[in-house]
Amino acid sequence: MKRYTITKTRKTAARVCHLLSHPELTNMRLIQLRLCHVLLITTTILYTTEGVKEGCADWRLHETDEVCCTKCNPGNRLVVQCGQDRTKLCTPCESNTYTDLPASLYCKRCTQCVDPMVQLKPCNASADTVCGCKPGFRCGDQQCTFCVEECKKGQEPTEDWTCRKCPEGTFNDKIHSTCKSWTKSCPEGEHIISSGNETSDINCSRTQATSHLATKDIFIYPLIGIFGGSSAIMIILILSLWLTYKRTKTKSKDAKPHTPSQGELTIMMVEHDEACSFHQPEQEQGGSSESINTQDSKTKLIV
Repeated sequence: MKRYTITKTRKTAARVCHLLSHPELTNMRLIQLRLCHVLLITTTILYTTEGVKEGCADWRLHETDEVCCTKCNPGNRLVVQCGQDRTKLCTPCESNTYTDLPASLYCKRCTQCVDPMVQLKPCNASADTVCGCKPGFRCGDQQCTFCVEECKKGQEPTEDWTCRKCPEGTFNDKIHSTCKSWTKSCPEGEHIISSGNETSDINCSRTQATSHLATKDIFIYPLIGIFGGSSAIMIILILSLWLTYKRTKTKSKDAKPHTPSQGELTIMMVEHDEACSFHQPEQEQGGSSESINTQDSKTKLIV
């Protein structure tokens, strides 16, 4: 709107200056003419500052002595193809419209940057609005007519403008890029020191991963020692308890007195009766001397 106000004021000033340009000039009219020239110069400067030059930029003469415009000034649309005044063949685009074509009959409406889009450069008569995207998003096409979610490392964009995690066996170490397969093996003379994941490929080195294994051993060996020592202590404790139990059981058996059974008692009584019946007749039949000798023998045996 500001551009057209300046244009209209400029045209009005030009007409006024033309009317004041009369051969018979009085002092008052001379002053008015000077003021008109100042106004014309001022509006011309303002108009130039706006960056839009009105009229036709390239034309050719027609057979009918008319001027035919082939190219309008930037930010101007074509009004008529041919005419007597080339400045009237083209006119600037209205506010919030633009044209980037040299001889377009219509101006296009400026693009509006809608969230999550952000405006990087405002629209003018010769160029559309330049839009960008908020952090975490990126332009969905070359003209940035819409924004899509920006995929992080370890992800890849899909056809429906979303992000998905890299499948197993692939990785992506860049922002908003396609996942790539892990390298199958290391170059000759090198060894794998770390496996790949969703954000990095396998890592190769000319030295074997001894240091990596040694680091693991620092933690593994103490655990093995602790487990083995604990197991040995448990086994020794169990054996000690078992041996103590066996010894206690054996001693209790030895200390228990032997009680003869009924059969053993019967046999002992029979043997005692037989012994008594065997020696009594021998004492009755023999003489006194034999009896004494027998008693002496028994005494000796007892002693």
